[in-house]
Amino acid sequence: MNESIWSHEVEIDSFPKLNSSIRTSILVIGGGITGILCAYELQKKNYKVVLVEQDHIGKGITKNTTAFITAHHDLLYQDIINKFSVDKARTYLQLNTDAISYYKKLGEIYDIDYKECSAILFTSKDNHKIYKEKYVLDHFNYPCEIVSSLPIDNIDITIGIKFINQGQLNPLKVIKELSKELTIYENTRIENIKGNRAYTKDHHIEFSKVIITTHYPLINRYGLYFTKLYQRRSYVCALKYPSIEDTYCSIDEDGLYFRSYQDYLIIGGNDRDTKNPCTSSFVERIVSLFPDCEIKYSWSNQDLITIDNLPYIGRYDRFHTSWYVATGFNLWGFTWAAISAKIITDMIEGGQRVDLVDPGRNFIKKQLFLNLGNVLKNMLSFQIPRCTHMGVKMKYNRIDKTFECPAHGTRFNQLGEVINGPAKKDSKSKIFDK
Repeated sequence: MNESIWSHEVEIDSFPKLNSSIRTSILVIGGGITGILCAYELQKKNYKVVLVEQDHIGKGITKNTTAFITAHHDLLYQDIINKFSVDKARTYLQLNTDAISYYKKLGEIYDIDYKECSAILFTSKDNHKIYKEKYVLDHFNYPCEIVSSLPIDNIDITIGIKFINQGQLNPLKVIKELSKELTIYENTRIENIKGNRAYTKDHHIEFSKVIITTHYPLINRYGLYFTKLYQRRSYVCALKYPSIEDTYCSIDEDGLYFRSYQDYLIIGGNDRDTKNPCTSSFVERIVSLFPDCEIKYSWSNQDLITIDNLPYIGRYDRFHTSWYVATGFNLWGFTWAAISAKIITDMIEGGQRVDLVDPGRNFIKKQLFLNLGNVLKNMLSFQIPRCTHMGVKMKYNRIDKTFECPAHGTRFNQLGEVINGPAKKDSKSKIFDK
């Protein structure tokens, strides 16, 4: 338990720690799927690329993903049209269908367990939005159809929408295969970036361009990402169950999503923003749904959510033209990882930014003020322990037995050690001495 099925299945090669100051053309910070793909694509363009990871590649957020490869991220196309325009919805669709094709091609070259399948979004409640999404996609001549049943009897459905030619894969096999071709330094934490130098505790890396693909952007004072992002936590179990062909995702609040891998059913849910307390056990929920099935693996993950549900991919901020960022993938990390690699590679090659996901776009939204209010409320409290990221008071999660920052999502174990960032330093609070 508390181990993903991918961690059990795949052993990734280890890489050395940086032990001297070096120079490179492109520096990639972060060894998850986004960083690996950016480094891989730029190296194919004959750039000298170095990737650094503070721990071990693939052992952060990537190892806990469910790895759905789909262009259908909830019912977002109708929302993009309502908030922005038809053209931006079309751009979103094109970017994500290109990402699916990208992984399919990788699957033809490498052993990553890529499988083409359909993806089904479904609801047990109102069907109006499903029909509206189909209307939008019909307008784009994108093939989809209405369905009214699921392959698992004890999960309710009223109606769903099915998209063909989507995919699924093993996320750590992608990391394992592509990393063999890259220059990587593990156990190498970047403490700061100034100009065209990134600094570890003992050394520095001089670069022409830097791409920051850490889960949470590591520099607070530029880009104001701490005001534009919040985190959502989700839980996943893998249990022995007859194989199903496709991927399924409920659009209902507290709905479930699931897929198969080998002879396991991977099923996720209990999603919550980190500012909200964890009140129920996901394992107990799954046991009640599948009382005759053994849960072999159980784990959790955190995703960065943006204030308009669109990622930040492009230049880090207006003052640093050689810094790039990819973050805020809103629960759909694998397709956006591939898109990030393409966009940032194109920009470094002289191409234009993509306005839809440009980090410098207008972010004066209602969610911005909710984020700021949540930060201020918890910063002004006199309670301990405090998060080492921005001094926000933390809350205890009795289900996971962790201390969590309600503002930016950092998690600490009961010894005060960081499990998930953006905090980089362990807590020295006296509460952890008990």
